[in-house]
Amino acid sequence: MDIPFEFHSFIISALVVAAAYVIFGISAFGAALFTVPALSFLYPLEFVLPVCVLLDVSAAIAIGTRFSRESDKQELLWMAPACLVGAVLGVTLLVSLPRHATLIALGAFLLVYGIYMLRQGPATGGVSRRWAPVSGFIGGAMGTLFGIGAPPYAIYLSRRLADKDALRATLSNMVLLSTGIRALVFAIGGLLLADRLVMFVLLLPFALAGLWCGNRIHGRISREQVAGVMSVVLMLIGASLLVRALV
Repeated sequence: MDIPFEFHSFIISALVVAAAYVIFGISAFGAALFTVPALSFLYPLEFVLPVCVLLDVSAAIAIGTRFSRESDKQELLWMAPACLVGAVLGVTLLVSLPRHATLIALGAFLLVYGIYMLRQGPATGGVSRRWAPVSGFIGGAMGTLFGIGAPPYAIYLSRRLADKDALRATLSNMVLLSTGIRALVFAIGGLLLADRLVMFVLLLPFALAGLWCGNRIHGRISREQVAGVMSVVLMLIGASLLVRALV
């Protein structure tokens, strides 16, 4: 088993993971926005993606287990089945959809919506629950197509749930479902090799430390500030998709 890292590379990786999961601890999504590009400078992408998915699954389990009582079960019941359907359809679209144009459109939408959300401030109760299956379906498809499924869940739930703890707990459950599907795909595809599992185990304590710090911050800031963090993360994801499409 050849683990492709040197000590200094591992220290950089650990710091990146810890910082990324501070954001995850506050908003329940967005860690992969930082971990995947940063770690890809140090290791091959086929090595990085399974490691980051396993870290996301672990973080979502940690939040979901600890704060499961705060999650909105009704929202989950409406969103989760549609997420599974979207994930299956995403596999089909993977070979037929014009990815370049789709990335540009999706990146532009998330960037503009993140700016809008930041300028408008948090608003709840503004959308009908009929949008729950739509957000679940789009998030499931996006997760399969681009490895980023959380933004539709975050956009919908931020307009539905006034309580910041319920928002984070419900969103973390949807992230767990989305990343769990991807982890299963990686496992079936033979990508969860021993060296990636070792790297995951070594980085997990740093992810959990970042998650703990993020949780402490989450408890001390207002719902409006949580929404602001989510807006910025949406903007950054949108910008990263545009860069990926245009560079």
